[in-house]
Amino acid sequence: MSKELKTGIIAVTIIALFIWGFNFMKGHDLLKSNARHFYIEYKNIQGLNEASPVTISGLQVGSVESITFNEKKLGELVVEIILENDFQFSKNSVAKIYATSLLGGQSLAIIPNYDGEMAITGDYLKGEV
Repeated sequence: MSKELKTGIIAVTIIALFIWGFNFMKGHDLLKSNARHFYIEYKNIQGLNEASPVTISGLQVGSVESITFNEKKLGELVVEIILENDFQFSKNSVAKIYATSLLGGQSLAIIPNYDGEMAITGDYLKGEV
């Protein structure tokens, strides 16, 4: 095996590890494919950031994937969350933004409701601050 081939293999490996590590630090695990996506509409997100934790009963089950402006309702924001847990709850569940510390960090807590149709990936949940 030539030196150039060895150097190329090492370089590709390092680049792949860098991409994986960068995404992992942002809160995206490229190795987990069973994640479920949900959306929540808010008028004010109170400083919520991408990669903020999402909890159910205090257990972290996911993170905030993205925050974008709602094209259909002007002045509102759409928060996309990813849940990496198979915990089931209904579409009537509420996603509340709460302060995690005195320094101003924000998180999302899903208050599960079990009445009605179960939520599936792509559904919109009710949002509260």
